[in-house]
Amino acid sequence: MPTDPDRPNRGRRTHALPLNGSPPGTVQRVSSAWLLVPLLLVAIVVLVRTVRLAALDRLRADWGSIRRRAHDLDAIAESHASRVRELGERASLDDRTWADLNMDDVFAALDRTESTLGQHALYHRLRSAPAAASLDAFEALVARLGTDEPVRTRVRLALGRLQNPRGYDLWWLARPDAVDAPAWYVIFPVLTVGTIALAAATLRWPTLLPVLLGTAAFNVLIHFATFQRVGATSTPFRQLAPLIATAQALGGLEGPDIDAIVEPLRRDTPSLVRLKTISRWICGDPLMLSVNPNPLAMMASDGFSAVYEYLNFALPIDASGLYIGAADLRRHGAALLRVMAAIGDVDAAVSVASLRAGRADWTRPAFLPPGSVAVVHNARHPLLDGPVPNSIDLPAGRGVLVTGSNMSGKSTFLRTIGTAAVLAQTIHTVFADEYAAPVFDVRSCIGRSDDLLAGKSYYVVEVEALLGLVARIADAPPCLFLLDELFRGTNAVERIAAGRAVLEELVSGGGGASRHVALAATHDGELVDLLAGTYSACHFGDAVTDDGLVFDHILKAGRATSRNAIALLRLHGAPSRLIDRALTTATDLDRQRHY
Repeated sequence: MPTDPDRPNRGRRTHALPLNGSPPGTVQRVSSAWLLVPLLLVAIVVLVRTVRLAALDRLRADWGSIRRRAHDLDAIAESHASRVRELGERASLDDRTWADLNMDDVFAALDRTESTLGQHALYHRLRSAPAAASLDAFEALVARLGTDEPVRTRVRLALGRLQNPRGYDLWWLARPDAVDAPAWYVIFPVLTVGTIALAAATLRWPTLLPVLLGTAAFNVLIHFATFQRVGATSTPFRQLAPLIATAQALGGLEGPDIDAIVEPLRRDTPSLVRLKTISRWICGDPLMLSVNPNPLAMMASDGFSAVYEYLNFALPIDASGLYIGAADLRRHGAALLRVMAAIGDVDAAVSVASLRAGRADWTRPAFLPPGSVAVVHNARHPLLDGPVPNSIDLPAGRGVLVTGSNMSGKSTFLRTIGTAAVLAQTIHTVFADEYAAPVFDVRSCIGRSDDLLAGKSYYVVEVEALLGLVARIADAPPCLFLLDELFRGTNAVERIAAGRAVLEELVSGGGGASRHVALAATHDGELVDLLAGTYSACHFGDAVTDDGLVFDHILKAGRATSRNAIALLRLHGAPSRLIDRALTTATDLDRQRHY
């Protein structure tokens, strides 16, 4: 019976295959799977954008705010010492003065850097004596970062990848023997290339598989035999890739006003690109993520790292990179250190710009020729909450004696003036209404402690410190000497006599014209009379009330006239006979002093 083509096939089961031969529904399932790809890409873009926006919100929110975080001051101080020693940079503010001025605490309070490298650079700048390098360029960079928010945000995002808690203390790489890669390390790249070539050949000729396995086993033995030596030596390279990547990101900073600081970022960074590549693979983290990456990037990085660790057993990748990288480092080590200095100073400038944005009680200093009168108006100590501002003029070749009771503010005032000078000459920022002075070499003898290791009392330590100051006056630039209660550990007659001699010597420069200034705190009124020709006097007052001693912490002209020790004895219930005896003795001593 002929079939009617227009008649439906009733009762007949048919199964038509798609043209490609796939079962029914496969095309739809494949199409649905492909639809997931753009959705996944959109999700990744949204996630990355969300993370970036969160980072930008954080950067905007914490601008000008104090950043509470721990500081590894031992590591930072060693980084500074290495930089001074290896690069021959400016002499450091001496340890005694740094400690006397509580500069560790000042540094921690000022620090708003984004990176550990920036922390090291800010510390180094604060310790530069008598003044930090390229101060005008630093001020221009601070001003630009403080006013140009888009540039500032890009800079802070770039610096954010250098937050490794181990720090970026690489200044010692200036030494010729910094990285130990002896000539026999050439075996590592030979083994790496040979093993890869053998693996490729094995795909063509499977009979080579035993040879490949034997070579891989030999590589594993070499890996374990050299693991500690290679691992310790390659540690610096783990920090080079993010550092060089940051330098590339900061290359857009330019201008004749800031080139003294940032020019190495453009000039020297191109020569470091191969070091960056080597570093990325030596460390097994080719993505070089920041401290707080997004989750997808972290998963990808973990995958790369896992694969790398397995490959590194069969192929000496890290040792090969070390051998090649050591040669590059010897050729470009100086360029690397210049780039490090530039990155650190950029971050230090970020910190100072944020500091200025968060406080209104600062001013830019004015620097005067040597021999000019130093003027400090309404100076405030940066570590004090609600400090009382005080002013002082310091003529060259003269000194000022500060008198007053214990706790009246003498030592704090000395530290305030010393800190103002250090901050003016290093970060161009002073917590005062006005600061106009020559550039001073700040030296102090304020705090007291025994040298337990050398077996010296604080008196001997003080004598040695003072003689060190005296030895500097002949050839030193203008010095600001800060001295507190000289020779406290000896009898009154010798204390006054030795104190007078030292104080006169410091400002007279051995008898000739001097550019030095001395600010000294004392309880000895006799020094005010003996030094009247070279030292003026000022004091902090006090009053005895029913609540005890009351201080206003305001500096006043002239010597202190109040006598409160006996009054405090009376206030605290001392017997009347004790009070009478003390008053009689004080009267007799006053009579003898003026006899």
